[in-house]
This record gives sequence, structure tokens and C-alpha cells, in this order.
Amino acid sequence: MKSMCRAVFLSFGMALLAALPGAAQPDAQVPWERIDEGLARLAAGDGKGAAAAFVKAKSADGTGLAELLLVLNDAYVVYTVGPRDWDRTLQVHQRLDIASQTYHQHPVPPAVLAEALTRIRALLKEKPGDSSSPLLRPLLCHLRLLSQDDATDGEAVLEITGKSRDVGSLQFQRPLFQPLPPIPEAAREAKIKDSVMVELTLDSEGCPASETMLKPLPQGLAEQTLATLKWWAYEPARYNGTPVGFKFNVAVKFVIF
Repeated sequence: MKSMCRAVFLSFGMALLAALPGAAQPDAQVPWERIDEGLARLAAGDGKGAAAAFVKAKSADGTGLAELLLVLNDAYVVYTVGPRDWDRTLQVHQRLDIASQTYHQHPVPPAVLAEALTRIRALLKEKPGDSSSPLLRPLLCHLRLLSQDDATDGEAVLEITGKSRDVGSLQFQRPLFQPLPPIPEAAREAKIKDSVMVELTLDSEGCPASETMLKPLPQGLAEQTLATLKWWAYEPARYNGTPVGFKFNVAVKFVIF
């Protein structure tokens, strides 16, 4: 009886949603051909081409997916072009903030986001482990972060223990997207010159799964570091050629004059 009541309620709710003015129809309003073109451009490392495809997709998209992809792509282009100085770091964070605001103000329907993640994963599987795009892999991690995707929860995680340096067939993770943390004004005034140490666990897709502070710094630097690490993305570690979760320590050095 409970199952029947739930099914009737769900059907009524879906019918009511469809009747609302401007209600998003998940698959009907997604220009997947344009989206796929943008994703393929990202896989090839062509951020400008991806942006052009997402702009075209945006005009026909009723779900907000194309707009979100466009903003995130802009952050990757800024990150990968030119020296990673303080001004460029700020630009990257500004775009990540806009992406987060865009998603939370106008959430992409879960079914649409799940389909986008499926298409991104399919593209990444086509590329060898040593040539993962520095643009497409971060997109996978960031869409998962925004949507709180837990696809890799409960998987095994490797870590190096003991003194032996023989790691066998283990290929270490490779950083693809590592913006520096923004520096709070209090830390600037204190002119701190030291490092924050964090234990970082990546999942088998190269996305941060958890962060544990090992050595903090004052003046907001510890908090900013943890918040920024959530946006990092890596080519995942591989064991016998298979992507695996991996735990390691990260030192983020601050030299503030």
C-alpha cells in the first residue's frame, strides 16, 4: 500500500512540475550535440573551442548545464594560460565562485547532470592514462563536487607506508588543476613564511575525497587551503594500469612579503 501511495504522489508531482511555466524538461531541453562538441574540445585541450560550443549550446539549453560548463571552462582556460601569479590565482577563484553560485542558484536537474558525467567519463576512458586532458578531468571533479556525487565512496585507497621505495607497478597521481589558496588580508599583514601540511585522499577518478589538516597555519590560511584543495584535480594514481584511490601528504607553501 505504501508503494502505491508513493507512486501516485510521484506521478502527480511530475505532472504538476511539467505544468509550471518555464519548468525545465531534463532531456528535452539539453542540446547534447553542442554539449558533446564542447566536451570533445576539452578532451583535446582546446578551451577556446569548448567555450564557443558551450555558448552555442547555452541559447538552446533549458537546464542551466551549458552555462555551468561555460563558467567552469573559463576557470580552466585562465589557469592553463600564462604564469600562475597572484592575479591569475584570483581570477581562477573568482570563476570558481561564480560557478558555485550559478549551480546553487539554478541547480541543474540531477538526471541531466548524471548524463553529463556519464559522457565525460566515456571520453576520459578513451584517453591513455598518461595523456588525460588538463581541462576535461577537472570538469569531472567539479561537477561531482557541486552535485555532491559519491560514486567512489567505499572504494579501497592505497598509501605508501614504511621505508621501502619499491612501489611495483604503481603510477603516482599527476596534478592537473591546482590553484593556490587565496591569502587573507590578516595573513598578508603577518607576512607569514611557512607551509600548511595536509593529508589528501584522492579517489580513483583523481578527485579529492577527503582532506585532513596535519600542520595548520594561523590567519585563515588553514581554512583557505582546505577550501581550495576541494577544487584540485589529478590524473589518478594507477596500479597495474587500473585507476585507484590514493592517500598522500601535500605541503602548500606560503611566502608572503
